[in-house]
Amino acid sequence: MAKTDNVLDDILNHGPSVDSISIVLTRMKKEGRLKEVAQECIKFLRVYPDDIRLRLLLAESCLEIGFIGMAESELEKVTAMIEALTPSYRLLAGIYAKQGRRTETADMLNLYLAHYPGEPEALKLLEEVAPNEGQLEVGGPKDDAVVEVDEKDAVSDLATPTIAELYYTQGKLSAAITIYEKVLNDRPDDSESLKRLIELRGMEAEEPNTEGKEKDDLRARTETMITILERWLPRIKEMQHA
Repeated sequence: MAKTDNVLDDILNHGPSVDSISIVLTRMKKEGRLKEVAQECIKFLRVYPDDIRLRLLLAESCLEIGFIGMAESELEKVTAMIEALTPSYRLLAGIYAKQGRRTETADMLNLYLAHYPGEPEALKLLEEVAPNEGQLEVGGPKDDAVVEVDEKDAVSDLATPTIAELYYTQGKLSAAITIYEKVLNDRPDDSESLKRLIELRGMEAEEPNTEGKEKDDLRARTETMITILERWLPRIKEMQHA
């Protein structure tokens, strides 16, 4: 282990590329060297301030160490960076639509509309490629901190894990559970959604215990945001290099 540690440290100390840094720090994080990873992320972010992977690694490490506030701060920066890239979903949806790939088009549009609810052209295209799906109503102007979703449509035809997580980040645990239940009713072999549903039901069962609830809620929201970002990151990286 010591020999491996030395090799990783040598790589970090000899002007590595940002890709090499990400690979090395991910390996160190798996080995449990969380404080070192956090320190290295902070150091290299001075050189690569716009690298989402480093900020996400920093947020994950801070969360596991217990620095919830710092993890939240870094995730806010990451989500702001992703927000600037979300028009890529709309552009990719247009490409998929021209290729006749209706399912992929709808998936990209749903991700885009989660950020820009009510955008007429996107809604029109979604109706064209998925007329039976409908669009979950999103009320009011988009707020920087919270995307308000109309709970009346909790069990809509557009039930997806993405929508469920939107409910969850708003603190609407019951609505999130309802959405996941519908997802599993439609796709009973979706193991990831089943795992997440079990987690949410466990949270619901523990809800009466309010001791330390605010801190636990912050940790849960932070963990959820990390999960969402990790799902999105490969797609964003593909878009950046397309």
